[in-house]
Amino acid sequence: MKPAPFKFVQPADEDAVVAALAEYGDDACLLAGGQSLVPMMNFRIVSPAVLIDLNVLPTLDFVRSDGDILQIGALTRHAAVEDSATIASTCPLLRDAARHVAHRTVRHRGTLGGTLALAYPGAEMPLALVALGAEVELRSTGGARTTPVADFIQGGLDTTRKDDEYIRSVRVHVPPVSSRSSFVEVSRRHGDFAIAAAAVVLDIAPDGRISFIRAAVAGGTGAPRRLAGLESALLGGRALGSAQETSAIREAVESIEIDGDPHYPEAYRRHLLNTVLRRAFANASHQKELSDASN
Repeated sequence: MKPAPFKFVQPADEDAVVAALAEYGDDACLLAGGQSLVPMMNFRIVSPAVLIDLNVLPTLDFVRSDGDILQIGALTRHAAVEDSATIASTCPLLRDAARHVAHRTVRHRGTLGGTLALAYPGAEMPLALVALGAEVELRSTGGARTTPVADFIQGGLDTTRKDDEYIRSVRVHVPPVSSRSSFVEVSRRHGDFAIAAAAVVLDIAPDGRISFIRAAVAGGTGAPRRLAGLESALLGGRALGSAQETSAIREAVESIEIDGDPHYPEAYRRHLLNTVLRRAFANASHQKELSDASN
């Protein structure tokens, strides 16, 4: 299949992107990595009249750490997230999530902004960003706005991005340096989107109590779901590996609205979510124990 005819625009800078979006509105699509958009155009699932290419803009491709804030440009490739020493040292959950994205060839083209804009159910990077409480920065003729990723993604393939906006960057509040994280997913085949996935960040105080916790899941949930109730239930306790933790995880998963389908019924997805979440907690806890033993 070939795409329908379209006008191709290569803006010289970000101001030109804003101007092009203002001019063409909902007739335009933004091209970043193209790993999803190009196949959709070839199959004519989408047929934009105008394609605005962001790949010529180096100002959207960066990784910066400024104290407690990690900022990643929208055009940063998944492979760059996976390989970044800055991300590995400040927020390894993002590195681990990137390693689950499709295959290395795809990761060399796919971008952080692209996967957020698409908001495909089961995509790994949006889940990790929701777990971390990250914010997405958008820009338009009206200026810049910042909103939590959890609010930006409304559901599967549904975001709050307006037709005249483009994603500029993602901002992450860096977890405590002593924290440990884990990303666990179940997929049909290596490289497929996740059927169920969980992201967890933990910090355990010297007395064994949980002093910092972030947890989120995706899989049949539409948008990734931050588990604030589970975080509150476990924060300050010594529940890791206990019956209390098992019960809290089960209750958290039971409280989520999950959509089943003929391939993955609701009860099956719920079972998988419970499993990946327990494994993520166990992995993060085990990393912490190994770190303490080596010090």
